[in-house]
Amino acid sequence: MGNLPNQTITAQTITDIYAGLHAIGQIDSGYDRPAYSDVETAAIRYIQGLADQAGLSHYWDAAANLIIELQGQEDRWVESGSHLDTVPGGGNYDGAAGVIAALSVLIYVKKSQLRPYKGLRLRVWRGEESASFGVVSIGARAIMGVLPNEAWEQMHNGQSLYAAMQAQGADAKALRTGMQGMTSAQQAVISAYVELHIEQGNVLEQSKKTIGVVTGIRGSIRSWVRLKGRFDHSGATPMGTEFRADVNLAMSYMQVRLHELAQEYGGQDLVQTIGVVNLNTSVAQALPDLRFNAVSKVSGCGFFSHEIRSCSLTLMDAYMLRVKAIVATTAAEFGVEMALETFSRMVGIPALDPLIQRTIADQCMALNIPSIPLPSGAWHDAGVMAQTECRDGRLIPVGMIFIPSHDGVSHSPQEWTSAADIATGATVLLHTMLQLAAD
Repeated sequence: MGNLPNQTITAQTITDIYAGLHAIGQIDSGYDRPAYSDVETAAIRYIQGLADQAGLSHYWDAAANLIIELQGQEDRWVESGSHLDTVPGGGNYDGAAGVIAALSVLIYVKKSQLRPYKGLRLRVWRGEESASFGVVSIGARAIMGVLPNEAWEQMHNGQSLYAAMQAQGADAKALRTGMQGMTSAQQAVISAYVELHIEQGNVLEQSKKTIGVVTGIRGSIRSWVRLKGRFDHSGATPMGTEFRADVNLAMSYMQVRLHELAQEYGGQDLVQTIGVVNLNTSVAQALPDLRFNAVSKVSGCGFFSHEIRSCSLTLMDAYMLRVKAIVATTAAEFGVEMALETFSRMVGIPALDPLIQRTIADQCMALNIPSIPLPSGAWHDAGVMAQTECRDGRLIPVGMIFIPSHDGVSHSPQEWTSAADIATGATVLLHTMLQLAAD
C-alpha cells in the first residue's frame, strides 16, 4: 500500500484539523494545558469529536488516554500517538503536531476506503510533560503499569496526581493497585508504534532536511549541587581562599570546569545543562541561609542544578563520576562544603527498532523527501512504549519521525512548525504505517 505518490496529506488538512485546537488552553503568552486538567480534557475531546465525524471508533482507557481506531483485517495494530498537554507558556506544536498528523492519517485511510491487513490506532496520551506534577509520561506509564508509586502524591495547584486523575475520569485507584492497565493480550497485538514529533531543536533546519529518522531517545540524570560557605563583609574581608569561603566564586569555577569537561566529550552522544541557579522553591526552603546573600556580603550559601542527557546509560554513569570529582575538588579548593543529590534518573533508549528506522528512511527516499538520522534529545511517550517489557517478554517495536521546529524553538510561545512541514511528516507517517500494516 505504501510508496504511492498520490497518497499525500495536504497542508490544508492539517490547518483544518488544527483550527479548533488553537483556542483551547491559549493564554496571554503561549499555551497552558496542564496534565489531567479540564483544559487538557477539552483538547482531547476536540480530537475525539473530529474522529467521530470521520467515522472512526474510539474508547478511553483506565488512565483516561483516548484511543482512536481504524479496524484492519485482523486484530493486530500499528499505532501512533502523542500528547496535548503543554508546559506553562509553551506552544501548540509539541505533542499536538503528532496527534494531528496521526489523526490525519487515520482519516485519510478511512476516506480512501483502504483496509490494511493490520488495524491503525492513535493513542492520545495524558500528561507527557513533567511541568505539572514533576513526572513525565503519566498516562503512558500509568496504563503500562510502570508509574512510580511516589508519583501518585505529587502535587500541582493544591491537588495530588491521584485526585487529578480521578477528577478527569481515570480509575486511579485501580491503576495504583495494579487492578487496571494494559493487559498482556492488549500488548501482544501491538505490532509497531511510530510517533511523529517536532524536533525541538535545529538540526533539521541547519542540515536542510525535512524529516528526522530518530535513532534513539536520550535519557537523563538530574542533580542538585548544594554549597555552604561563610558569610563575610565584602569590604572588610580580603580576597583569597585563605580569607573567604565564597560559594558564588566556587560555583562559578565549578560550572566553567564542568563546561570544559563536556567539551572533552565532543562528538559523543552527551549534552550537559546548568538550568537553575539559586532559584527553586523546594530546594531554597531546605537552605534557609540562602536568603542572607546580599550585595555587600561574601556569599555563604547557594545551589545549582546539573543535568546530562545521553542515549547511553553507561556513558552518563561514567561522566557523573567525573562530575562528582570536579565538584568535590573545587569545593575543597575554595573552602566550601558541598552535597550532590541526584533527584531524577531516566534511562534512555540506545536504539529504536532498526526495521522501523529503515522503513521510515525507505518511505522518505521513495517520496523524494530529504531525511537524516538523529537522536532525540527530549523524552517522549514513545520511550515508555519502547522500554516496557510485555508480559510475554517481548519489547514493542518503536520508531519516531521528527519534523522541523522553526529556529529550533520549543517550550515557548514562539514554538512553530508550518502546516506544510506537518503535512510532509504526516505523509511519511501514512506510508510508514501502511507499510508496517501490510507486513
